[in-house]
Amino acid sequence: MQYPEFIHEAKAALNVQSEGEVIDITRAFLHTLTAHLAGNAADNLGAQLPAPLLDIIREVSPEDRDQGERFKVDEFYQRVGDKLGVDAATGERYTQQFMTVFRSMVTEGELHKIKITLSDDYAPLFDGAVAAN
Repeated sequence: MQYPEFIHEAKAALNVQSEGEVIDITRAFLHTLTAHLAGNAADNLGAQLPAPLLDIIREVSPEDRDQGERFKVDEFYQRVGDKLGVDAATGERYTQQFMTVFRSMVTEGELHKIKITLSDDYAPLFDGAVAAN
């Protein structure tokens, strides 16, 4: 997926009007996910995304990208919300909406790699995923 197509699809999925809003939500999601991934998983994921989204992942220091911090899905939603200055319920909504676009950007194999690193409570975010091949 090319960056302009991502912006267009994300605006519709997130029900927002501006590219800036899309980028803010994308940054909150990707930074939170990156904190959860260990080793080079975030960089591997970023390689499948449009270049500006890889740049967002790389805003997180290499040391922090390598940590693999563990937290449940409710904390994921809270962290997304905190980064956006909204409540956890809104963070959850944005995360779920963003996942519809995210799933279309990465391969099924990459989605599986991410899913197996997360606790079982993340499964609803991945259920029914139709990924790009």
